[in-house]
Amino acid sequence: MRFLSAVSRGLAAAGGWLIAALIVLQLMIVVLRYVFSAGWPWSLDLTVFLFLLIATLPGLLVVTGNSGVRVDLFYAGWLRGRRRLVDRLALLLLLCPSMACAAWASLGATLQSWQVLEGSASAGGLPGVFLLKTVLTLFFAVLALAGLLLALRRAPYADSEQDAARPDDVRPGEAHPGEAHPGEAHPGEVRHGP
Repeated sequence: MRFLSAVSRGLAAAGGWLIAALIVLQLMIVVLRYVFSAGWPWSLDLTVFLFLLIATLPGLLVVTGNSGVRVDLFYAGWLRGRRRLVDRLALLLLLCPSMACAAWASLGATLQSWQVLEGSASAGGLPGVFLLKTVLTLFFAVLALAGLLLALRRAPYADSEQDAARPDDVRPGEAHPGEAHPGEAHPGEVRHGP
């Protein structure tokens, strides 16, 4: 799982650098077109390539880091065991099947694209559209696999090993039985001063 986390952080960092590249490229396209009346079809295709990579590369970090958007009405107040169950069910019943279906649905188009080595639809555009389709199919498959691996863990989204080892009956913000609340003395501890 550490390998998956390291890879996802690396891909997210690459996505960040690609955003900078996309901004520079788009500025160059605008300046060339409107100031110098020049342009190349491949430059527009390159923006599409970069945008797809920017949209997909950080996806693994979002899933493995549990950093997706969540509307939390009940979750934060639940016991840790219930939160783990809900996370596990969401991964197994929502993320994995939807990403596996998307991978399967895109596989045919990707294979067909490889057979003809599909290029740009516009004259003078970039070759390698088959690579874009491959990235998309792999993105779906990797997210399905990551969701499955997370769901099989004892604590799908444990903040740390210590958190993963804590019992399931501790609500967020509560101390573990036998632990002191923040600012309180541990059992048997003598506190001096205020």
